[in-house]
Amino acid sequence: MREIKYHNGETIKVDGLHFYGCSYVAGQELMDKEMPDPMRIPVKEMKRQKGETVEGYYKRKLSRELLFKKKMKLENQLSWAQHMCNLLRVRSYNHGAHGASMTYMKAKILSHIMGEEYEIDKNKEAIVIGLTGFAREMIFTEYEDNTNNTLGKYGSARSLVVATDFERRGDPDFAKKYMRLKGVYTLFWHFLHEIYSIINLCKINDIKFYIIPMLDVFNIEWYKKQYEMDFDTPQFASQIKFLESEIDKYIIEGTKLDPLGANIIERLPRGHPCAESHKLYGTKVGEKLLT
Repeated sequence: MREIKYHNGETIKVDGLHFYGCSYVAGQELMDKEMPDPMRIPVKEMKRQKGETVEGYYKRKLSRELLFKKKMKLENQLSWAQHMCNLLRVRSYNHGAHGASMTYMKAKILSHIMGEEYEIDKNKEAIVIGLTGFAREMIFTEYEDNTNNTLGKYGSARSLVVATDFERRGDPDFAKKYMRLKGVYTLFWHFLHEIYSIINLCKINDIKFYIIPMLDVFNIEWYKKQYEMDFDTPQFASQIKFLESEIDKYIIEGTKLDPLGANIIERLPRGHPCAESHKLYGTKVGEKLLT
């Protein structure tokens, strides 16, 4: 057990930390040179080929799935989360998922509270929540889809990153149409409330937790400019102020204005932080929790 800093001057003893977040938590792209991402295989190539047996098709799918899981595990070990835990001398359980939304994170945390896949031991473990962008949603696949990290199993939960997912499908204009259809206000509203919901989920279940922004999620001016949103409406302004003040209580000190996104030494081809960025940031955050 290791004593580390908690909130409001308190300390807690843990032997492991569970991390939830998007690709910035998972360490996406860190092994791309050694292992090409199997999820980047064109959709047409992943469909059953002419003359291919059913057995051959599913063997090919399984091989892809196993390769993807191996790659993710290796990338987890190079992520800032692992470097942070190495410094603190505690175990790291990385549940980061490519493109994860706050809803996806909440569902994953809930499943672990319920003892599915993993079980969080609240007596000796805590969780770390990496805040991501708001234009993301969790959906359930209604057909076989070979383009996502869930590997398209029928009925499985997956994350939809509005901009990049539609671009990958060859329809970048649909991203804007989708944002107009759903409503930027609606997406941002749900985003804030999902964070607040995760906070209460942890508190109700007596689970110790930290929040750390991966991006500058409360940069209101950027949102205004990017999506032509008006946050001066009374309802939005008052709720944003309240939710931000609640979230601030659990953010690791100093990381709100200094997220991973602001510590990128070099970006990899698809925009993710390089290995050195992860190492430096993991050390920086870990030092904040040392007693």
